[in-house]
Amino acid sequence: MDFDLVLFVGVGFAAQLIDGAIGMGYGVIASSVLIATGMPPAVASAAVHVTKIPTGIASGLSHWKFGNIDWPVCRRLILPGIAGGIIGASVIALLPIHVIRPLAALYLGLMGIVVILRALRWRQDLAIDTAPKGRPGIVGFLGGLFDSFGGGWGPIVTSSLLLQGREPRRVVGSTNAAEPVVAAVQAAVFSFWLGAATLTTIGSTALAIMVGALLAAPIAAFLVNKLPGRLIAGAVGIILIGLNIPAVVSLIGRLL
Repeated sequence: MDFDLVLFVGVGFAAQLIDGAIGMGYGVIASSVLIATGMPPAVASAAVHVTKIPTGIASGLSHWKFGNIDWPVCRRLILPGIAGGIIGASVIALLPIHVIRPLAALYLGLMGIVVILRALRWRQDLAIDTAPKGRPGIVGFLGGLFDSFGGGWGPIVTSSLLLQGREPRRVVGSTNAAEPVVAAVQAAVFSFWLGAATLTTIGSTALAIMVGALLAAPIAAFLVNKLPGRLIAGAVGIILIGLNIPAVVSLIGRLL
């Protein structure tokens, strides 16, 4: 069996296990790995969004089974998320590779910092405001916009909804349930700008990631209240920063 494909199955499994458990990590981890192998950022993001459709559906169904979804919040995330995703996917697809590659690495590295900061503030027993403040629609738009640049739906949407005072378990489930709908539109936009032929060239890679993620989805939904969120989130942040440091250092070197 091809070692690279086994590796990508492992990447998909780990990324979905983390994402399903803490509501963030799948897109940024999978995109970082693909970009680190030399894949153009727009193609990497497109591939990841294609895999998010079936894996996201599996994750959403698993969270639904365990009662982790706040459906009104989920619905209010979807349409704004689609609008942001269309804009973001168009921008990343049209920018030149030599411009977007270091910018994508910088963004993903910053997402790693965001996740670490979230880990430092993580509380499983977070006090819940009986009347959460904030608009999920705005959060959904920003999540869809920045998610197109290599991942960010989870870090932005999950963290923002938690800061609005919403129940953590249902925040994770709602974020995961809305994601495949937004990802499907983003994948269609990428296909339009890049051409369907471009996506077929990385079909085996995307399939391997998808298989790993599908295997992890039900496990993650079960473990959402069992795993130490602080430790997992911290590990995600460290991985993201480590994967993207070389490209960021290269960008800083050129600027100086």
